[in-house]
Amino acid sequence: MPVMTHEIPAAERIRKARTALLLDHPFFGSLLFRLKSEECRSILTMATNGVVLRYNPAFVDTLNAATLAGVLAHEVMHPALQHHTRRAKRDPVRWNEACDYAINPLLLDAGLSLPDDVLVDPRFRGMSAEHIYNLREAETQPESGTEGESAESQDSESHNSTGNGNSDDQRSVPESQGGVGQVIDAPEAGEDESGNDEQTREWEIAVNQAATLAQQAGKVPAGLKRTMEGAAEAKVDWRDLLRRLWSDTILADSSWMRPNRRHIWSGLYLPGVVREGIGEIAIAVDCSGSVNARQLRLFEAEIRSILEGQRPERVHVLYFDAEVHKVDTYSAGETLHLDPVGGGGTDFGPCFDWLNAHGIHPQTLVFLTDLYGAFPDSVPDYPVLWASTGGRDAPFGCVIPMQAA
Repeated sequence: MPVMTHEIPAAERIRKARTALLLDHPFFGSLLFRLKSEECRSILTMATNGVVLRYNPAFVDTLNAATLAGVLAHEVMHPALQHHTRRAKRDPVRWNEACDYAINPLLLDAGLSLPDDVLVDPRFRGMSAEHIYNLREAETQPESGTEGESAESQDSESHNSTGNGNSDDQRSVPESQGGVGQVIDAPEAGEDESGNDEQTREWEIAVNQAATLAQQAGKVPAGLKRTMEGAAEAKVDWRDLLRRLWSDTILADSSWMRPNRRHIWSGLYLPGVVREGIGEIAIAVDCSGSVNARQLRLFEAEIRSILEGQRPERVHVLYFDAEVHKVDTYSAGETLHLDPVGGGGTDFGPCFDWLNAHGIHPQTLVFLTDLYGAFPDSVPDYPVLWASTGGRDAPFGCVIPMQAA
């Protein structure tokens, strides 16, 4: 840590930096006034839980005025992007690093100064913290078939060893290489993210107000809109979206012959929903390397759960990259297992061609892919869902973002 000496106390320097930010960068400056500053010598740099901004005065003394302002802006962007309520079961240190990678480019683009060793990687520009976390996790995972379980085990062990991040104990604050300000869990945060609703609403309102203030001053940070949109997209539960969109593809009608049992207890008889028999379902797995093992495992578990409730006659699983390499067909009641093969470029057309060649008209075709590839010229006459691990759109069908999975 560089050594500097300042005659002005750290608390006064922070107060002046807040005021300077409010004038020069009103978006960050106005948000900072939501955090109460608190000296804490048990942490190395700074840390926030969305309520309090803790700082080590020795660290503050190493920063010049411009860099101190940048570090304060860095800290307040953690709760602005809901990083303090979104960790769930993720490893605290790796989560903090992913959050830093998401924040720092926005600050640098806004003209703020940061210490030389901060975490910046052009690969992660514009990505949410969840997406970055998954990409970095996939890069460090062993290639064995048990990597998913070992990763969860490591997350659990790390979580237990670091606590919930709400005490003043230094061990509760994740320390990461290149970190200049840490994020710790909100005071009411838990592994299931329960108890975070109030914090989430308060910061959503604060961010909207700060953005309005910055817009009125003509000083909206570059890339702010995309960063906030990416954070909002990452909070979407892809499982719920997959189930809802999948359900919408299954033809249904109402019938008085099967009344809705949910309302019978109250003496109210309403028609029930009757779904037609589920025929054939197709699932296409992109084997070009765009889907990491964790996402594959989560997708497989969710698809199994959906299929168990519907019991289609057959499920065709197509493994493809630029061509269809293998097809596994499951009959009703058989347990689906995804085992990718291949590894070339990506072309979605061969999947549709294979189904047409075999006379299969699926009730639903679900892709697991990053959407980087060639699309067919014609649109099929059956529903297509794209469970996407990337950030692109599809020319047809419905996209289900899985970047945060």
